[in-house]
Amino acid sequence: MTTIYWVSSSDELAAAIGRAEPGSSILLADGVYERNEDYIIEGKVGSDTAILSIRAVNKGKATIAGESSIRILNSAYVEVWGLHFQVEQRESIILDGSRHVRIARNRFEPRQVGAEYSLLSVLGSGSGWNRIERNEFGPKADLGPLVVFDGDGEQISQHDVIEYNYFHHIGPRVVNGLEAIRLGLSGISLSNGYITIQHNLFENCDGEPEIISVKSCYNTVRYNTFLNSAGQVTARHGHGNRFHNNAFIGDGVKEEMGGFRIYGNDHHIFDNYMENLTLDALLIDGGNYDGGSDGYPEAPTQEELRKHWRVYRASVVNNTIVNCRHGITLGKRIPYAPEQCVIAYNRICGKEQPAIYEYRPSPAVCINNHKADVADIRCPAILTRIDVGPDSD
Repeated sequence: MTTIYWVSSSDELAAAIGRAEPGSSILLADGVYERNEDYIIEGKVGSDTAILSIRAVNKGKATIAGESSIRILNSAYVEVWGLHFQVEQRESIILDGSRHVRIARNRFEPRQVGAEYSLLSVLGSGSGWNRIERNEFGPKADLGPLVVFDGDGEQISQHDVIEYNYFHHIGPRVVNGLEAIRLGLSGISLSNGYITIQHNLFENCDGEPEIISVKSCYNTVRYNTFLNSAGQVTARHGHGNRFHNNAFIGDGVKEEMGGFRIYGNDHHIFDNYMENLTLDALLIDGGNYDGGSDGYPEAPTQEELRKHWRVYRASVVNNTIVNCRHGITLGKRIPYAPEQCVIAYNRICGKEQPAIYEYRPSPAVCINNHKADVADIRCPAILTRIDVGPDSD
């Protein structure tokens, strides 16, 4: 039998979390829940038919404030739904060693205080199969990625899905440390994530050069829309990532709006659309470290893991680039040019520029890339709002 806890204060919420078992529902009345201690959910292991649910009675009307995180430790099948987070100086939600957690329909709107923090962190041993969906993240000016996957020092969380979220108004610009999403770190970059980022909208995400920073292996970034965002989706570390069916739409004026920047081995970039961008639409960069053709050198140092790894076997196929300042660029960084790449069937139109520009000769195989007429190009449908499914979902 389901137990329902009705709460209307931070003390009642903390007490209900302590008592609740899998299958229970904690319902938050409208109001502000301000506290300077974490709400800790620990060792609550349910199932797909016994979910511990923490939900606002009215979506967006229950506000978590103060210096308090919802910390989900070594738990499974937990749901956090419909809350408004205005937390100061720290993460709003932390998933630590937890699986099958659903974070849905929340608004993350931090109070800007000049500190460094993320909004949602996934870390710890055994994390995986979590779903972050239909949330709003932003605005955010303080340092720290909005959503970050840090793993346990050796392995990133696996099989998570980040979908149908709205990331917006990140900035002003910093050199590093204000990504919308960061998948991994250099120290765990050779671990496999199998994480999917899909159907999200990124608007005016200007915080730093990497809107999404992929620092792990075998993840997928697909069906996302980037509107007037100064930065790029970057395969910064790791191998075997797939980037497809994304749309990048700029206004042709704001500087630093780009598409992709790639390092590492065996990435696939296909069926993407890029329009009115002011930075490289697609940069297959050179590297300052050669990790080798197999990509797994024996005992790389931390300094080597942090470097820009030479690109091997990137597949860049069937992308469309319209009215962008730069099209497909190979090998900006020195000294290691990309190796064994295939650049094929891409269409570039609208600017007086070569279809492919090489900073230094590269052994890339280029097949049937051509300049096209703008009239022949059809812009794909793009995501302009996040309201998929009824509010009760």
